[in-house]
Amino acid sequence: MSLLQRADSKSPEREEETPLENEMIEYFVSFVQMLGLPKSVGQIYGILFASTEPLVMDDIVLRLGISKGSASQGLSLLRSLGAVKSHMIPGDRREYFAADLNVSRIVHHFFEERHLHRLENGAERVEAILSEIDPEGGEDQKVLHDRV
Repeated sequence: MSLLQRADSKSPEREEETPLENEMIEYFVSFVQMLGLPKSVGQIYGILFASTEPLVMDDIVLRLGISKGSASQGLSLLRSLGAVKSHMIPGDRREYFAADLNVSRIVHHFFEERHLHRLENGAERVEAILSEIDPEGGEDQKVLHDRV
């Protein structure tokens, strides 16, 4: 179905995913869950990754059988990670979404946005701990210094 046909389509019927789409969705679900993100985020990215054309949120909701709230939150998170781009089609007020296919850049961005500051903070904490330990201050201090 072309983008213009899809824009004219108001059918509430749920389209079933193909076996290939199901595999892609499950792959991304397992990946995002490993990162501590909600299942719906992986489902949304998976269906967009598998789609050759951008989808509107209503299509995503119908295809995945998730709530509009879950779809909205998932799309918002994916957009903040740079994993999803939105498009507008002239004559259609709906927002269309497409997956950014550069998965390695998305993963890098995820870790940079969400975990880099924690790692940097962890290094600062280790330095603070070490500054409190006197390796010459006795056996306990030496053991603690070696552990850290």
